[in-house]
Amino acid sequence: MASAAIGQTEEKSPTGKFLRKRGYTFPGEAKSHKKRSDRWPDTLYYNTRYRARFLGSPTIPISFTRAEFKNSQYQLSPDISLGYGYTWFFGYFTFSEDDKVIVNPTLFIGLIADIGIQNKLGNYSFNLTKPAGFFTGGFVGSQAFSLFAGFDWVAKSLTAGIGSRIDVYTLSQKALRPIGKVKSMRRHKKFAIPISDD
Repeated sequence: MASAAIGQTEEKSPTGKFLRKRGYTFPGEAKSHKKRSDRWPDTLYYNTRYRARFLGSPTIPISFTRAEFKNSQYQLSPDISLGYGYTWFFGYFTFSEDDKVIVNPTLFIGLIADIGIQNKLGNYSFNLTKPAGFFTGGFVGSQAFSLFAGFDWVAKSLTAGIGSRIDVYTLSQKALRPIGKVKSMRRHKKFAIPISDD
């Protein structure tokens, strides 16, 4: 009778992977690296608020109506547009002990490009086969809503609209990027646990 034992390898902490990818060096590893990053505090703790100059993430903008400005006139047009871009925003973040990064955002700004599908003139049904425009521009927003402004290269007009976004960091915390020096917003509590790579 033969038996085989399969050893289980311990998986590294998702928070540890996130921090390594963002340039953080854990305290015990300082000697093995040429230089510790000065962008992060020496030791990070769970359940402690941190902030950076900005936070960044890819974003998926969604717009349902827009105004086109052309020849000193404007026209409101319902459309469905979906695109891709990048957002920078203010806020703070916290590492929880169950390996989640909890983000509390405030004001968003960003750059986007999208393709719109517009309804036929005089018809309330959408023509999903004909692209209505290709838009590039920027946006500013708070929470889920955003004001978009830029240029539509198909209609050849300045365009503005109101819509929403899906910020990719809400789907995958790997997409979140602290930009600039990271600082704690207040001193960590005495019972706060230091973040390790285990």
